Amino acid sequence: MKNAIILFITIMIVLAGLSGCGNSKADIEAIILNAMFHPELIEERQHLRVGVLAGPYADMFTEAIKPALISKGYTVEIIFFTEWDRTNLALARGEIDLNLFQHSFFLNNFKFEYNLELSAFAELPTAPMVIYSNRSNSLFNVSYGTSVALPGDATNLARALRILYETDIISLNPQTDIGRVTLDDIVANPRNLSFNLVDGFAPFHEQISGSEMAIITGAQAYASGLDLADALYREVLRDGYLIVAVVRTEDLPRRFVYDILNIIHSDMYKDFFKINDSPFGGFQWPRYFF
Repeated sequence: MKNAIILFITIMIVLAGLSGCGNSKADIEAIILNAMFHPELIEERQHLRVGVLAGPYADMFTEAIKPALISKGYTVEIIFFTEWDRTNLALARGEIDLNLFQHSFFLNNFKFEYNLELSAFAELPTAPMVIYSNRSNSLFNVSYGTSVALPGDATNLARALRILYETDIISLNPQTDIGRVTLDDIVANPRNLSFNLVDGFAPFHEQISGSEMAIITGAQAYASGLDLADALYREVLRDGYLIVAVVRTEDLPRRFVYDILNIIHSDMYKDFFKINDSPFGGFQWPRYFF
């Protein structure tokens, strides 16, 4: 009972810090409370299957979380996916136990579309979306008629357009939800930029092929070997855009969730990101780091 109460308190604290995660707090509380009073219903797992995409969050889990889980007696199998959709569907079907590759807005849109019971339980250090150019060295001198590559999926397209709006390069329809804007919501484009929608999974050299500027996710920049410090602009991540660890909602009361929460709140984990030669330099930290 003591451990269940600690787990309940820990998850409630984390949920309070998860903005825009879209979970029903009442439902999650009910699940955890039920587990506290009926622990025999929770079958604990010592072998964890973790779904990731190749890139920084796979490396982050492998280097900063997996060793601590092994020290707690878990065996960990990392399963790589190449598509966002398949990673969430595999989790919903029970083929993996958790995944970490997406931010809360993407998760919420996906859950709504497919009617899935998935829940974010922790935010992780996150690479911001970035702007690179092979023509301009500053946003202030982006030329008239510049061609810009943008990610083709709806969530990251909206995010890229928001960056252009916040840097005063374009204006957007104020009546549209800033998290759901599309190219049709551009109401002013004073530099007459042209936009090319590209595959967000493609390497950077393919994304920028045929364009003079590209806005890409930080994960893709990392995977392409780009230095975030070389970007013309680095996004300041809003609530809901930090990468989250996700499980099936029914698994929130499980011990492995509690153990992962303890790991990522430890000083050892936080210090991993603060060393000078960390491969995750330029990443934005969750609020619990401060």
